[in-house]
Formats: sequence, C-alpha cells, structure tokens
Amino acid sequence: MQSIKKYIVPLIRWIGLSLFMGIPVGIIVGFFKQVLSLANQFRGDHPWLIYGLPLAGILISYLYVKAGRNAYTGENLLKSEVMQASKDIPIYMVPLIFFGSLLTTFFGGSAGKEAAGVAMGGTLADAIAHRFKLSEEEQRTLVVIGVGSGFGVLYDVPLAGAILGMELVLKGKFHYEALVPAFVSSVVANKVAYLLGDQAIVYPALDLGGFSLLLIVKLIGLGILFGVVSILFNMALDTAPKVYSQLIKNPVIKGIVGGCLTIVLFWIAGDNYNGLGQSFIAKSFEESVSLMEWIWKIIFTAVALGSVFQGGRGNPTFFVGATFGSAIAPYFNLGIPSVAALGMIGVFCGAASLPLTGIVMAIEYFGANEVMAIILVMTITYMISGFYDLFSTNKLAKGKKELFEAQIKS
Repeated sequence: MQSIKKYIVPLIRWIGLSLFMGIPVGIIVGFFKQVLSLANQFRGDHPWLIYGLPLAGILISYLYVKAGRNAYTGENLLKSEVMQASKDIPIYMVPLIFFGSLLTTFFGGSAGKEAAGVAMGGTLADAIAHRFKLSEEEQRTLVVIGVGSGFGVLYDVPLAGAILGMELVLKGKFHYEALVPAFVSSVVANKVAYLLGDQAIVYPALDLGGFSLLLIVKLIGLGILFGVVSILFNMALDTAPKVYSQLIKNPVIKGIVGGCLTIVLFWIAGDNYNGLGQSFIAKSFEESVSLMEWIWKIIFTAVALGSVFQGGRGNPTFFVGATFGSAIAPYFNLGIPSVAALGMIGVFCGAASLPLTGIVMAIEYFGANEVMAIILVMTITYMISGFYDLFSTNKLAKGKKELFEAQIKS
C-alpha cells in the first residue's frame, strides 16, 4: 500500500498540474494563434502594408530597449531562457514577444510563430512553479510541459508538442516521468484552443506506393538533400545577425534597415515570401514549384530575423522544405504532395535537431501509413544537418552525444 501511494500520489499531483497548465496555455496561445492568423490574412489581402515594416522595426526595437532586453539578433532572448528552464523567467517578456511577432507578421516580415508559443508556455509554467513553490527539478519539468503545450497549440500537433518540450529543453536527456503530464497538458491545451475557435490543420496523407529497395534509395537521397538544405538555412540565419551587428550598432537603425531591405526584396521577388507563407506552402502540395522559391524564402527570413523582427524559424523551415520537396519531386519520380510533405518536416527536423519531434509531427500531419519512410528520412536528415539548433542562435560545437546534456542555470 505504501509503495502504491508512493507512485500514485505524485502521478495524480502532476496530472493536476498538467491540467492547470494546459487550460491557460490553450487560452493564451490559442488566442495568439488566431490573432496572428488574422493578421497574416489581412496582410495578404493588403500587400502595401509591407511599407510599414521599417516603422514596425523601430517600434520593436524601442520596446526591447525600454525593457532592457536585446532583440538585436532577431531571436527572442526569452526563448533561450525558457529553453534552459532558467529561474525567474521575466513574465513581462510575454507581451513583448506577442507584439513583436504580431507586428512582424502584420507588416510582412518573414518569420515563424513558435518563438511566441515556446516563450508563453515556458513563462507561464515558470510563474505557476513559483506560485506552488515547486522545487528546481519540478520547475524544470513544468517548463518542459509548458514549452511543449505552447508549440503543440501553435502547430496543431499535441503529441509532437509533448515530445518537443523534452527534446528542446532537455536536449534528448528524457525525463520519462514527465511524459504523462506533458501529453496531458498538450492535449488539453489543444482541446481548449479548439473550443475557442481554433481550426485543425489538414494535409494530404503521405502515399509513396509499395515499399521497395528503389524507394529506400530515393528516400536516402531525399534525406541527404533535406539535410543539406537545413544546413544552408541555419548557416544563412546564423550569419545574418552577425553581419547586421558588424555594420549597424544602433538597434533602431537596424530595424529600419531590415524593413527597407525586405521592401527591396519584395519589389524584386514579389509577395510570396512575406509573412507566415502558409498559402504558398499549401500551393507546393498541389503543383511543382520553382527551385528558386526556397532560396528566396531563406533570404527573406535571414533579412528579417537577422535584424530585430520576431517570430522564430518554424514556419520558414516548413516553407523552405515544402517548396524544395515540391520542386525536386519530378526528378525522383514521386508524388509532389508526398515529397513536399517529407521536405516540410524534414528540413524542420534537420534545422531544429529535433528528430523525434519531427517523426511524431509528420505522423500527426500526414498519417502513419508511411511511418518507415518518415523515420528513414528524418533520421538521415538529422544526421546530415550538423550541429545546428533551431531555437538558439549559436552553432553547436559539441558532438551530438555530448550535446544531449541538460544545461540548467543555477
């Protein structure tokens, strides 16, 4: 009886905390997701809003300077604090990343949205941990749960979100006792978001035909190519802030320059690469697109996130991967929707160094009929992609075995 109590009581306690986490995450992140989608749609109908991007850069810079924070690299400082499950995460940073991401999307900066979900979920978890006076280990676990729940709501992948929290914060050093509360919180957050009007993302099922030796060879080739594209993506986005910082010291000027450069790119290449890019991602599943599409998206994203604009790299990796897969599908004699699907998650997986999250996300989006193909492509892409991490701004110098160590601030 004593041994049962030893395991049952903590389980019930963590499920309760998970429910307490999932509901507010679903409300806050779900609301942000809907607002961001509306802003993106409005901008798509009014492309002239791009001319307000330099002003948005000034405002974002001003907000961060007043808060005493550094937004200069285009990657939110709060993200790194959440990733490391640090203590005393500043809750006032949540509205900063909220408005920073919203302004970036509304005026056409090329960026994602996961930075906000990770920041909001992790910060809310930290606040709850303080409210209940949890230990440092418990606080870290709750941050894992909050991070995953926020991501799961934003991308409509509750199971992948639960895995992402552990892969992202703990760098592969899984705390299996966090699995149940992570899944509970992520699923609850998604259900709450649906109740508030969120809509599920629907993609075509992955269908590669019969599994054969020739198909395995093709999948290996795709995995290698997606890994190379992941490297190019991360190299561009890691180099851009360094170039900005070397040439421009004033963050306000940096925001103006980033906005003006995006306007010039808009004149040259058009409107497909501004904002979240979700409509063009959908197009890449329907027809083979140009090989230039993914290159333009990398350039647009590097220019925006390299300066002061906010949002993250998630959506851009989806865009880059889907369009690259769509463009090369005819050369592999495979269906365009299937190669676009593998590319969309493959480049995310490689750029993020999140193989398990990528596998689960692909299954949630495209079904489990081709699970062996998904595992093969994601594993190879991850191996090829190198030591880059989607949610930090530094190239990872350690080997992957050494990398899988939790780095927790004291």
